[in-house]
Amino acid sequence: MNINISKEDEKTTVYLAGSIDIPGAESLKKSLSQILEDESIKEVIIDFEGVNFIGSSGIGKLLLFYKNFTSKGGKVKIVNLNKEITALFKAIKLEKLFNI
Repeated sequence: MNINISKEDEKTTVYLAGSIDIPGAESLKKSLSQILEDESIKEVIIDFEGVNFIGSSGIGKLLLFYKNFTSKGGKVKIVNLNKEITALFKAIKLEKLFNI
């Protein structure tokens, strides 16, 4: 799993590639934790263009980040989901939570 982070003023984009399995979820958690610590960031865009799989542990890390970041007034948006991941997010009602 590869994670690249691009910060521009108050907006940060997280580019993900690969599988968000258990080890990938831990990497994701570390990267998102660093974003949480940066008080200047107000909006996070998570780009799933290179992601071909996300497991329950990855979804859990996303939900935890969403809860903690939005409680500080931040906005989270997820972009470039493939068909399978979009269907998964809709099946578990995540499209109502995340701005997709």
